[in-house]
Amino acid sequence: MEQPHLEEDRSSKFSPSKLGVYQNCPRRYQYRYVDKISRARKTPETVVGVAVHSAFEELYALVTGGKIPSLAEVHEVYEREFAQGWDATVVEKDARFSKEDWRKVGRDCVQLYYEGHHPFSQDRTVAIEKRVGFPITVDGREYRIEGFVDRLALAPDGAFEIVDYKTAKSLPNQQHADEDWQLALYELAVRREWPDTKEVRLKWHYVRHGKTLVSVRDDAARAKLLADAGALISRIKHDHEFPTNVTPLCDWCEYRDLCPVFAHPIKVAALPPAERPKDAGVKLVAEYAEVEGRRRKLKDELKAVEGEREKVEAALADWAEAEGVATVAGEGAQATVSIKDELHLPTKTGRPRGTPNSRPRSAGPRCGPRSRSSTGTR
Repeated sequence: MEQPHLEEDRSSKFSPSKLGVYQNCPRRYQYRYVDKISRARKTPETVVGVAVHSAFEELYALVTGGKIPSLAEVHEVYEREFAQGWDATVVEKDARFSKEDWRKVGRDCVQLYYEGHHPFSQDRTVAIEKRVGFPITVDGREYRIEGFVDRLALAPDGAFEIVDYKTAKSLPNQQHADEDWQLALYELAVRREWPDTKEVRLKWHYVRHGKTLVSVRDDAARAKLLADAGALISRIKHDHEFPTNVTPLCDWCEYRDLCPVFAHPIKVAALPPAERPKDAGVKLVAEYAEVEGRRRKLKDELKAVEGEREKVEAALADWAEAEGVATVAGEGAQATVSIKDELHLPTKTGRPRGTPNSRPRSAGPRCGPRSRSSTGTR
């Protein structure tokens, strides 16, 4: 049996993404933040996401300086960042899509957003890639929640808008946006930095789809969020086991070869086919499967025997009742038969209610159905 992990989290700062890692899988959190095993894992999605964010960062940096760049200029930034990001370390899980396919995905994202927001005068950018944070007291100790806002803007009506760009293939619904933690935690930081803030809108631009989701939280939602974040930090601080949580996200985890769920299958899959049966774990699983197969077969046989036994019992009870005997002799053994009465009384619903009032009987009058069984041989 695997021993509990005896380390503890010594963090004093938490980001929404860090808290999200623990929510999805405490074991992955352990590897990354407690054991501090650093593994940068690139996927086509992350390369596209970083390149698109860089393009928008440059776009709004120019807009705040009074220049509106052309689409070609923004595409040039994207292309440069994509080329730098795509290297030999990129893990391509779906062979149906090439590097060029992924490059086009990002280009289309940039174009769709550019054409939908040009000339970028809907709001006024306050900051780009701004670090925000606030203190939080948990179990008598003070921690900080910090993170980076893609873009912080002021709308014409004076409301702050916390903007996040998403290049994901999926498009979530409004409920997902209203339950999101990340931007909502950033709102708490913005309200702390600008205490006179009246309204904050959380905005997600799903740039593959040209769709924007907006969420506004009230006082009660913000208070609950703060309490939930504190409770989660408390769980992390008291966790010494960091259990594994198996979800579809495991396919993208960079620690699969360390995880107790996947480590051995990965090790065996890497062996030459002729070597796999020699692995001690493979041998034990084969042995277990063979024993389990025998157990199931015996269980089925036992079930059949039990059925035969019940038939013989019923026949023996019928014979004993007809003969008026309680003990039936056999060669080398004898059976004792008991006959019990069950009295069923009517109820308000019309359904009988069983009130067993049983005693051994050999024969005689009965009220209600009578159950009979042969019990024991000797």
